Amino acid sequence: MRGAKPPPYEAVPAEEQDSVAAQATVEHSLVKNNEHDKPPPQSLNHSWLERLLRLAFDLIIAVIALLFAAFGIMVLQADGDPAGPGTMGAKLFTVSQYTPTVFPVLFAAIAGSSMKSIAAWRVQTSQGATIGFIQQCLGSQTISSAFLVQIRLRALNVFAVCTLILWCLSPLGSQASLRVISIVPNYPSTSINLTTANTFTEYQYGLIDGAEMAMTTITNPVIASIMSTTLLRSRNQDLWGNIRFPVIKNLSNSSSDWMDMPANSELTYASLVGSPVADLSTSGNTSFTLPGSYLSISCPDFSLVNQTGFTNFTNSSAPAPGNNADCSWIVSEGGTQYQIAISDPCPGFNTTIGTGTRYARKFVWESADGYFINNGINPDLYTQATCDLTTTFVDVNVTCTGSSSSNSAGSTCTLSSVRRSPTPPADGNWTVLDLGGDSYSYREDANAVLTVITELFPDAQLGGGQQPIISYLIDPISAVGNYQGTSVYSVGRSVFETRIGQIFNAALYLGISPSAFTGSYNDSSDLPSGGRLSLNATVTTQHDVVRCSRGWLGVLIIASFGIFVFALMGAILRIMTLSPDVLGSVSAIFLNNRITGITGASTWSSDEWTRHLKDEKLYLGDVEPTAEVGCIALATSSDDVPVGQIKKGRDYT
Repeated sequence: MRGAKPPPYEAVPAEEQDSVAAQATVEHSLVKNNEHDKPPPQSLNHSWLERLLRLAFDLIIAVIALLFAAFGIMVLQADGDPAGPGTMGAKLFTVSQYTPTVFPVLFAAIAGSSMKSIAAWRVQTSQGATIGFIQQCLGSQTISSAFLVQIRLRALNVFAVCTLILWCLSPLGSQASLRVISIVPNYPSTSINLTTANTFTEYQYGLIDGAEMAMTTITNPVIASIMSTTLLRSRNQDLWGNIRFPVIKNLSNSSSDWMDMPANSELTYASLVGSPVADLSTSGNTSFTLPGSYLSISCPDFSLVNQTGFTNFTNSSAPAPGNNADCSWIVSEGGTQYQIAISDPCPGFNTTIGTGTRYARKFVWESADGYFINNGINPDLYTQATCDLTTTFVDVNVTCTGSSSSNSAGSTCTLSSVRRSPTPPADGNWTVLDLGGDSYSYREDANAVLTVITELFPDAQLGGGQQPIISYLIDPISAVGNYQGTSVYSVGRSVFETRIGQIFNAALYLGISPSAFTGSYNDSSDLPSGGRLSLNATVTTQHDVVRCSRGWLGVLIIASFGIFVFALMGAILRIMTLSPDVLGSVSAIFLNNRITGITGASTWSSDEWTRHLKDEKLYLGDVEPTAEVGCIALATSSDDVPVGQIKKGRDYT
């Protein structure tokens, strides 16, 4: 029996042939259906309207980026301009508060879109694009991912460096748009002339008629000042806003160097009344050097003595002044509790200040303190002080705020430094009591001043209490209506000198012109001849001005032009790119592709695929360039898959 031969060409059994035929029929049917379902071939030509609209949109975005540079240039032009409400400077500063929010948003939109455009354009060119380059572009669409993608891909190349530099412009430009402008105070100054009273002026109420007028025009302001000691004790301005001079001996020796004023403290001023200043600026701060003078009382002999009454200075046996210039005394009593005496020049004394030698006048204070201490056990105790009267000439640096009344009464003034005058108008031994011109005037002026002081409170002792003048010397805060129960001697020599000087100077200042020193001083004040001084002053007014930071302006312009160029480049590349916009989208997986020779592990992540294949080139082009209808697909650079460039006017499936 002959063995059976296998069928030639490995024939398939009948039942298998039926199965293959059936499968072929199904596949043919599916192919026909798929071909039927495919859309007809289409051209890549976009309408000019669509392209122009997209170009216009891209250009608008690019121009918006340039607005930041324009903003910086406007700030530069406004540098130094006023920045008050409603000014351009104020408006620019308001805009700068919003730019740090707008700039990074605009930058991210432009940079992210342009990065995608670079990848889409490059991958369709004849040179193609490496996988690493595409991933660098698509992974650098935010500032954080731009840094992370370079790290994950271990990419260290020129494009990576440029990408990082580009994205660094986002925070720098944002900060630059905020810091390029600032509002700072500016203090321009102008010069003006002021007027003030010359405190080294003769007392004007020495005659009989004047003395009677002084009892109302001078007495009341002095009493008001004494009663306001609590308010005035730490103020450099009196009740009427006049500027008070400090007691300079409490600050230094006889040096004429400038000394900074210490913090205000109680009883450091030479007078209860200050010097008025007129013609102050109504705005800003007015700074000037105020010259002045005050009567200084120095008492080398200050003691508590036993005597049965006040010294009789009119008696021939009374002690002589002993200064080789004065021969007699001018005396006035404050009731029965104190007595004041001032030496009077000898007949024939040279009355012209500056042409003769003047020994200091003598001043004597006596107060019956025995009635008020130790319950009156020893009523013969007297405080006695023998003093020299001199003049201290000072200069004070003053700054006053804008005055509502154009004088110191409507301003707040601060003393910054003080010095003894380097060029005093007279020797310090001459006082305002020596300015009368003859011995009669000397006597009348001194007598009038003593009368005003001793008659300030003529009836105060009738109720059994202390004279307010004595109470002021002991405790100025409780000068009126309070029983002190101690002696003037208890306050000490230095305090006594300061406090009695404050009362005398208040009377002497007001004796120049009461109206001028009580709040109504101006250019037309009725000051005596030589009673007004002119001063040079500087008015400094604060104005807010715009300041432009040149450094931050440079950063802003670089960032603005950088993003403008990048936006422009993205717009141009989008016009040049013909391939469909599918990069960075899940729709890329639906593209036909001719990728061959790519191997890897199924466990690789997208970053690992990119890292291992970053140098492999991809082409997005026509994989059927010889066919009548082309086909756009991704392909590798293998020679068996020719890839043609995408062309206008050609149809693609």
